[in-house]
Amino acid sequence: MIVLVAAGILMFMLKKLVGRSRVPTGSKTILITAADTFIGSQISTHLASLGFRVFAGVNDINSKTSLRLKSFGSPWLHVIPLDVTNADSLGNAIKAVKAHFHAGEKGLWAVIHLAGTGVKNSNNKIGGDDEQQLRTALEVTVIGMLRLVRSCLPLLSAAKGRFIILGADDGMSLGLRVWGSGSIGITHGVWTAARFAAEGLATGLRAQLRPNGVPVVSLHPDAFYAQRLNEFPKPLIVYEMRTESPVPGGNGSTAATIDQSIPEFLSSYAIHAVEESILSAKPSESYVLAPSASSRIKSMMIAFSPNCVSNAVTKKHKYAQAEYAYSV
Repeated sequence: MIVLVAAGILMFMLKKLVGRSRVPTGSKTILITAADTFIGSQISTHLASLGFRVFAGVNDINSKTSLRLKSFGSPWLHVIPLDVTNADSLGNAIKAVKAHFHAGEKGLWAVIHLAGTGVKNSNNKIGGDDEQQLRTALEVTVIGMLRLVRSCLPLLSAAKGRFIILGADDGMSLGLRVWGSGSIGITHGVWTAARFAAEGLATGLRAQLRPNGVPVVSLHPDAFYAQRLNEFPKPLIVYEMRTESPVPGGNGSTAATIDQSIPEFLSSYAIHAVEESILSAKPSESYVLAPSASSRIKSMMIAFSPNCVSNAVTKKHKYAQAEYAYSV
């Protein structure tokens, strides 16, 4: 009996060690959708800094966020137009990726589907969860996901790569408590519905793609900041630098400089989870994009506080100020 228990423990430990073994980054290509969002821009630049060849798909190749990605200065980062709801755009993106393969490279190591909907503050008043918003959310998040995996499956199968999605938040009861306690609760419904639908599709794809050697992985954002992941970064900040004249009484000069740094929205814990999903030889089916410890504590405090307190904390996210931002 003791021998069987010891053997079981040994097998469990060996399985964990095999699962944690990492693959080399060299000559591996990754395609990312919605790279012009908070989460997309940070993941794209981080993976490029690790040595992956990253194709960052953006909705508008000439947008300020796209130009910010281009200015990152890495030879491993390529910014391309990509709309998962458009078949021609998907086809052109796949052609661009294949054109940059190195000699001997078989296919895509990973496809990360981040496109979807987010909520940002605005002065525009909209009607909430109407049918058109839900249709758009499902078109981008779910139907776009199906089109994407169909287009990329030959390349994923050739490289035994993985298909990674941004799924529902890690604790929906907590998420609905936090966001539902204030007036933003209704707008959270579209995001929740689309992400749960994506999770359902991922479950089916997981079984369907297993014979192809393509694992399907879900990244679960923390409930506290789940909706912000699909927001677009703020416009570039322009600073004025004034230089005094070396001549007494002379006129100084003023030069404008632009902050083109990539915003670090995800915590170090969340970035580590993304790394594990990419680098693990045998990735888990899901990883949690956990926030910093302070954000987690704040989330728990709001979740378990009386309604009057949580409403006061989340009042800046009033329903009348919610506007949907779609990243395709």
